[in-house]
Amino acid sequence: MKGDKNTTNAIEILHRRYIKDQPERKATLQEERISAQVAQLIYDLRKDAGLNQKQLADLVGTTQSVVSRLEDSDYEGHSLSMLAKIAKVLNKQVKIDTVEVNLEALSLRQAFQLLMKLLRKKAGLNVEQFAHKVGIEPYSVIELEQNISHRPSPIMLFKLSNFYKIPQIKLNFLAGATREIPSELQNQASQFAAQSDSFAKLTKEEKELLDEFVKFLREENR
Repeated sequence: MKGDKNTTNAIEILHRRYIKDQPERKATLQEERISAQVAQLIYDLRKDAGLNQKQLADLVGTTQSVVSRLEDSDYEGHSLSMLAKIAKVLNKQVKIDTVEVNLEALSLRQAFQLLMKLLRKKAGLNVEQFAHKVGIEPYSVIELEQNISHRPSPIMLFKLSNFYKIPQIKLNFLAGATREIPSELQNQASQFAAQSDSFAKLTKEEKELLDEFVKFLREENR
């Protein structure tokens, strides 16, 4: 029962910090979620069609740099009309639906993103250097750190596990590859996501928080 209570408290911390009764934060969270989803959809559509960014740009009458920005979840110029245009030239149709936000799942994905970004920064590696050392593509690193809807492949999780010496099963939980999440891990991940803040640089507090969370993940009996 204690673990359940702690988990609930951690989720409430996350909710109070990012949402609560603040309309502007609710709007921002929703905008970020939509941007991430649109960026991922454009990337998936292009990859499924076997096109590079320039080829897709030629089809929709734009430039490669525009397509590159559209595939970046941090880009603020996403639009459903552009997504629909891209889908049309690829013989697809955009369908809009609404789903209830699962705060527990959201906190796990946030924790995974933060963990990947902070660990890379702690190692003093840029995206290209990290990708080379782990054996993955640079765009995959960006997906890991910026796209909250991204689901890394088992082989990628295996490589990350080996590189960071964190059991793959723990990364599977955080990345959403496994549904049955231990309550203690859910609680720790939620608190990690709720307490992490600025990423302009790795502060002393962020380093301590990161070290504590990684220590928890590496413990064999957890």
